[in-house]
Amino acid sequence: MKRRTRARKPGGSREATPARIERRSRPRGRSARVRASVLQSAFNVLVEKGWHAFRVAEVAALAGVHKTSIYRRWGTKNALALEACLHVAEIALPIPDTGSLKSDLVALLKGAVAVMASPQGRALAALSGGQHPKAVAARRAYWRRRFDAMRVMFDRAVSRGEFPRDVDPIVFLETLIAPLHLRLLVTGEPLEEWPCSDMVDRLLGGYGL
Repeated sequence: MKRRTRARKPGGSREATPARIERRSRPRGRSARVRASVLQSAFNVLVEKGWHAFRVAEVAALAGVHKTSIYRRWGTKNALALEACLHVAEIALPIPDTGSLKSDLVALLKGAVAVMASPQGRALAALSGGQHPKAVAARRAYWRRRFDAMRVMFDRAVSRGEFPRDVDPIVFLETLIAPLHLRLLVTGEPLEEWPCSDMVDRLLGGYGL
């Protein structure tokens, strides 16, 4: 008796059925969930134990993954801790939509101050000098995402006639938040009493707004 074979499409590949498509896409969703779990676990360990007692093995146990998987993806515990802080900070800083550019910027600045004065902000300050390639890549990716997300505030402001169309919003944002990072990373001065509303007024005034 001849053995029956399944029909194949030209080129020898099997037809991509819905079941196969679903199986191929499933690891991507699982990978995202595992990444989020590892980063949240890493942040929890970092805040609880501090940088000097931060151990990848403890993160792996808390997240339910093997530590070799963490090292394969992040390379070093510094890169892992940095990305964990950036991940939590990103979640903690939603983009405001208050109805005006000034109030959006004040809300954004107050949120940034609150995060920087928090455990993840202090942990981030301790890790920001890391020059491992994966740590540098994590910082750059974080700020690209943040600046891209914050553009929507200026798009709305342009449509309301509150902000010039030909002004680069990223340069504006860098000017607004740079003093906070100076205090956090260089001078160590307190952030809690930073005059957010006054600083926004001064910068808008500098642009003639």
